[in-house]
Amino acid sequence: MAVKRFLIKAKLIEKKELGKDYHISWFDAPEIVSNISPGQFVMMESGQYLLRPFSVYETDGQKAGFLYKVIGWGTSFLSKLNIGDQVLIHGPLGKGFTYPEDKNKPILIVAGGIGIATFPIVARIAHEKGYKIKTLFGARSANDLVCAEELKKYGELEAITDDGSSGRKGFVTELLKNELTKNKNQEIMVCGPTPMLKSVIKVCNEFSVVGQVSFEEYMACGYGVCMSCVVMSNGKYIRTCFEGPVMRSDAVSV
Repeated sequence: MAVKRFLIKAKLIEKKELGKDYHISWFDAPEIVSNISPGQFVMMESGQYLLRPFSVYETDGQKAGFLYKVIGWGTSFLSKLNIGDQVLIHGPLGKGFTYPEDKNKPILIVAGGIGIATFPIVARIAHEKGYKIKTLFGARSANDLVCAEELKKYGELEAITDDGSSGRKGFVTELLKNELTKNKNQEIMVCGPTPMLKSVIKVCNEFSVVGQVSFEEYMACGYGVCMSCVVMSNGKYIRTCFEGPVMRSDAVSV
């Protein structure tokens, strides 16, 4: 089935700060809302020549929400928009997460840092479909555990931080090992910075399980032309924006 993609001017209708450097921006984007699959992304105007990729955090009616951390020009531009301003959005793009056919198979979300931004919509829809959900959330500090309370609405959440300011001190891979030791028959869905993803993939390989991994890579086009977002897979490069961003963990070389 052909994927519908749209190039629209979307109006900012709501914005909210979630603490230091974290924001949610809501745009009137019915075309995106009607066609998005959990885990897909859009390319959004960034104040520069090139658009920038953003995960869809959640949808509400005709609104599409985007959770982001201000760390560069594009996110700074987005955070400074005023209500009523319009931006160019292209999407939905890429391949999202796939829910297991077996409704009795629990879903284990593994998020690192701002990689959590893709999971509220994933968790909500999984909850609506009747899956049991648990989230493992790793971040630098308690201040970076954004939207944790929202995810708790859909299932258990266990946090771990680099500095020990919330939950255990350590890395999210430690929590993943504990979970897989108890039960390997879980649908693992992962998103976070590349070093964390590579560590998670190694854990999956160690336990002989396959997870769904969403890569966060810089990209210029969003639809497979520029080749700036490639990752290595079985000796060849594949495009994060086109073959991904969600890929099987056993398809990615680490």
